[in-house]
Amino acid sequence: MNINEELSIDEHDFKKLIKKNKIYVDKTEMIKRIRDLNGTYYFLSRPRRFGKSLLLSTLKELFEGNRELFEGFYVYDNWDWGKTYPVIHLDLNKPKAQSPEIFEESLNFYLDRVAKNFSIKLEAKYSNDKLSELIEEVQLLNKKNVVVLIDEYDKPILDNMDNKEIATDIQKSLKDFYGTLKSMSSSLEFVFITGISKFSKVSVFSELNNLKDLTLNEDYSTICGYTQEELEKYFKKFIGHYSDLKDRSYEETLCDVKKYYDGYSWDGKNFLYNPFSIMNFFDDNDFNNYWFESGTPNFLVKIFKEDFDVGEIYSPIIRSKSDFNTFDIENLKQIPLMFQAGYLTIGKKESIDKKIVYTLKIPNLEVEESLADNLFDNFYTKTENNFRSKRKEILTQLREGKCDLFVGYLKGEINKIHYQLKIRDWRYYQSIILFAIKALNFEVKGEVSTFSGRMDIAIEEDSRHFFSDNKGHVIIVEVKYTQQKNKNIETLASSGLNQIKEKRYWDRYEGNDIVIICLAIKEVKLKIGGSKVDMKCIIEKMDGL
Repeated sequence: MNINEELSIDEHDFKKLIKKNKIYVDKTEMIKRIRDLNGTYYFLSRPRRFGKSLLLSTLKELFEGNRELFEGFYVYDNWDWGKTYPVIHLDLNKPKAQSPEIFEESLNFYLDRVAKNFSIKLEAKYSNDKLSELIEEVQLLNKKNVVVLIDEYDKPILDNMDNKEIATDIQKSLKDFYGTLKSMSSSLEFVFITGISKFSKVSVFSELNNLKDLTLNEDYSTICGYTQEELEKYFKKFIGHYSDLKDRSYEETLCDVKKYYDGYSWDGKNFLYNPFSIMNFFDDNDFNNYWFESGTPNFLVKIFKEDFDVGEIYSPIIRSKSDFNTFDIENLKQIPLMFQAGYLTIGKKESIDKKIVYTLKIPNLEVEESLADNLFDNFYTKTENNFRSKRKEILTQLREGKCDLFVGYLKGEINKIHYQLKIRDWRYYQSIILFAIKALNFEVKGEVSTFSGRMDIAIEEDSRHFFSDNKGHVIIVEVKYTQQKNKNIETLASSGLNQIKEKRYWDRYEGNDIVIICLAIKEVKLKIGGSKVDMKCIIEKMDGL
């Protein structure tokens, strides 16, 4: 059997997944703990492609009492299989939502189709009334309270973020629709709602104000995504297969996978791998930006077009839990939206002056590269200094083997970063430099693979727009970092340039005009507090290649 047949890359139906012998990372112990709370209404926000649909499908099979599907999993011997309930499973990704009228008509049709599965014909005219009628009829038919599972609760709104009027009208409709669930409490056994965004309670969930929000709850922070332990338990043979294929050690593979796909957290303690990326990585046996390429939420497109600040993503601090509930159609805010969409995650949670403070960070290299290589290309519209207007001048200097303007720009960007957010690490400075170069609208790539290794940064310019020689121009950048007082920055820069030469990173760019650069960064703590940063640039034109 091909081991890749066990990967459930695009299967969100728990029953099908089990029947096809696909890998299921057991989350049923946490589901049982939620059930043991004996509550009725629950909400969970997670980014797209993070396992929310599979979670709801698992809940459906549990409440319907399909025990045979759970053999070998925690709940098999730890669930009351004698109690079963009818389940209404709604996916708000299915109704069309190009306008409020189309949405209401499509949602009505969808509810009729769901009712048909129970052999019920609905008579109500409006969607909120139909939902009430559906719950009542299912309860009467089965003589049991009803379980309601709602996936992608916010999709009709998010799909219309480029038109505030439509988005607001649909939001009002959904407020009435979800409010129905509260009025039907006597008929309901369990309600679980998932989505990407977290609207404030005064908008979508003002009527359904008794939801227990599990999003930032430490007890359930790993209910979606894979922990390190789960990765090594369920995907051990895939890790070994990749290691053999690429002639790497098991530990080296683990380290690389962690760097690319780990790092998501909703409590600052437990860190998780993106399931979609992990499945695709083991299927392709290649490091790619799978998650980003699967689609960007419309609400992020809107915020990036209107007000994207690259500096802010390196110094975001959310002061309280309520700051995460700020999805307001009329007042979109960059940092909470990037957190909800998965481009930022909780790096640390701490108590300062008796207040909980959340420090956010970019989760991993996949997201970091996606931001640099894709979002900036499409949405970056401004810089906070005049260097972007000097793009041609900077590029011309670099081509001539000079880097004064370039270094001045980079030092300016580094010095903008708040001292509390600085991380004394090579990777941190490489990322900042990558973003800063991207802000100049250069065609830049990070971690470029070559036969002899990976170069830190490559600026790949089709420079016919600026130069008359009709040649491509490639600038290879190696970043070196130290915080050792006795380390000579000139020596550090020379070693980086020699590394480029020894590994011949330019071989993949044969036929282009090549310039190689080492940017050496030396950060030294000051006695009075804080630190200073020195930067040395050694640049060389590679003639005759």
